Amino acid sequence: MKFDDLLVSLGEFGPFQKRLYLLLSLPAVQTASITVGIFVFLFAVPQHRCAIPGLLNDTFKVQSQAHTNLINVTIPYVKGNDGDWKYSSCEVFSTSTMASSGVSNNITEPCHTWTYDKSVYQSTVAQEMDLVCDRKLYVSHGKMAAMAGQLVGVLISGPLSDMFGRRKVLLVAMLIGILHSICLPWVNNFYAFIIVIVLITASFNTQYLTSFVFSMEIVGPSKRMLVGVAKNLFWSAGNMIVALTIYLLRDWKTRQLVVSLTGVIFVYLYFLPESPRWQYSRGRVEEANQTMIKMAKANKVKLDENFTCANDDDTDQQFWELLKSRIMMKRVVIICYSWFAIGMGFFGLSMNVTNLSGNVYLNFFLFVLVEAFAYVICLMLVERTGRKKMLCASMLMAGATCTFTILPFIVTEKPNVWIINSLACLGNTCVSAGFASVYVFTAELLPTTSRNFGMSLSSVFCRVGSLSSPYINDLTMHISSRYSQILPMLVFGGVTAMSGLLALLLPETKNTKLPETIKEAEKLGTAAYDDGAARGQDTILLDDCKSPDV
Repeated sequence: MKFDDLLVSLGEFGPFQKRLYLLLSLPAVQTASITVGIFVFLFAVPQHRCAIPGLLNDTFKVQSQAHTNLINVTIPYVKGNDGDWKYSSCEVFSTSTMASSGVSNNITEPCHTWTYDKSVYQSTVAQEMDLVCDRKLYVSHGKMAAMAGQLVGVLISGPLSDMFGRRKVLLVAMLIGILHSICLPWVNNFYAFIIVIVLITASFNTQYLTSFVFSMEIVGPSKRMLVGVAKNLFWSAGNMIVALTIYLLRDWKTRQLVVSLTGVIFVYLYFLPESPRWQYSRGRVEEANQTMIKMAKANKVKLDENFTCANDDDTDQQFWELLKSRIMMKRVVIICYSWFAIGMGFFGLSMNVTNLSGNVYLNFFLFVLVEAFAYVICLMLVERTGRKKMLCASMLMAGATCTFTILPFIVTEKPNVWIINSLACLGNTCVSAGFASVYVFTAELLPTTSRNFGMSLSSVFCRVGSLSSPYINDLTMHISSRYSQILPMLVFGGVTAMSGLLALLLPETKNTKLPETIKEAEKLGTAAYDDGAARGQDTILLDDCKSPDV
């Protein structure tokens, strides 16, 4: 029989699967707490100014009137992007000219030491390595490296887990990620730091994707969408831990060690069983049978002693054949652009929280709350409204809310901070809903013969979009304008809105049978294909393990 039929007979989401799903999902909490902390806060740049030349104990906070006078004669005033005047962060008055003439002058020179505001962050990597002024682009490079690590994880997780098994890859990726995360505070060279960051994010992304696939493989067809979307809630829980630890532990090294050392509790992963679906696909029938017997016992279901599950080799179409179809080629391009836009908007809006006005900790906590809210809304509505409507509506609303941030700047000289922050939060909510729905929509648009490769290709475009987001966010550091604060929001708004419009060209997949071949996929949305909806099947994300015809 098919593997999914076997799961249905044993219970699609019985006690055995629920316990295993929980144990597989808990590491996602730490994955989020480490990776999101790297994306958003590790390279945060505090307010700073040039240090007074020759004064070793200079502080950002003014200590006395004498301190103020000394700052005034050594550091020039410059106009910031918000229109306010402040001390320069990159130049000081020329000390050689002052020494020869004995009076203050307007000749400036680059400064080489800085003092930082420690009221928000006690320390960050940008502060310790002085990634400011002519080195400020290094901040974008650091964030990009973290995104590049995620791209590496996308590329290697599938082949490795298919080759060595879900459990082994899960264990090794978790071990590598935790060890390098613990070592990170002792790395002082920027380039070595970047290499460690890539290893951390690649390892944790491999772990997350492998556990996601593992979770999908152990539940029945009708429960996969529920389980897949609910997985995001564990990620949101990790984000909440980030919000808490960032607020309580202002020193990045202490925070990094605390969230990393908690990973020792995941030693239980060693004792978890291997995915029976993978075991069947690799011909390890006896091992898989033993796992299914344990599942039946835990679910209190009697299993037929003669049950079998074997692979079928009749699906030999390659992914490249999909691109020969004009219809499917158009859909693949739209899908890939949607993932690109979602990756850029999702990670870009999350990282942009440090550019928003107001309390950065409160802003991030609000972002985390609305993200979790978006996942819950998606869970409730995606089966009722349909995938196409959900994706279109969420991306168009994301584009609108991000673009509307320009209105307060047009209406008033000094826009209300909470209006802009509220629009940013709403935009993040919509993109998060789009992220949750695009997984299901993509899987249902592609035929079984190309589904796994198509999902991997989509994830690659998502990471390419996320790679560009640090540079878009850091436009605020390179462009001096009263609109610089919202410039990243405008870019994200335009890209996501275009994604919503393009999604209108895709067919609806709600209540339709999953296409097995390219010809069936081409007929999605037609009356001929929709007639089979009543006889259709529930959403699945992975290929069936089929038994030969008897």
